[in-house]
Amino acid sequence: MNKQELEYFSTHWQPRWDNKKFSGWALLQKFHSEDKILDIGCGTNPLKEKLGDQVYGIDPAFDQADEKISWEDYEPTQDFNVFLCLGSLNFGTTEEVETQLQKLSNMAKTGDRVYWRQNTFGNDHPWHEDSENVRFFAWSKDLNEHYCKKYNFTLKDIQDDAQNRLYAEWIKND
Repeated sequence: MNKQELEYFSTHWQPRWDNKKFSGWALLQKFHSEDKILDIGCGTNPLKEKLGDQVYGIDPAFDQADEKISWEDYEPTQDFNVFLCLGSLNFGTTEEVETQLQKLSNMAKTGDRVYWRQNTFGNDHPWHEDSENVRFFAWSKDLNEHYCKKYNFTLKDIQDDAQNRLYAEWIKND
């Protein structure tokens, strides 16, 4: 995420969990008491209130994160078995997204789960002129299949989640 994108999200973005079929509050049903969850790009860290220290949120734009840091700069100090990418790895060039995916693949262990909320086309924040500076990455089912194969994951589930959003669940392979 570049400086303009960081500025846009820190000043104009608002969380919306109630309009998602799969990647909103319904995700709570996917977690087990023994899960250790890393919320990548947690925004205002809304899961902290529901899950407490079971979730650790990182975000470069919001003070509510457990650690205010970008995914690229983050170095874990604990192990996680669940990773949330709920709109967070949706920005930048293909090369930038692939670098982020490689880091995720390197961090995940066999059987670890990744839950996604993904943009399906370019700028879908037309209500604010500053969104023109955001480099939205357009995800698709085909890209999910491609990246799962490339980074050694299984695509367990993929669904239309909300307008212009996909929900996906990846499982790390051996």
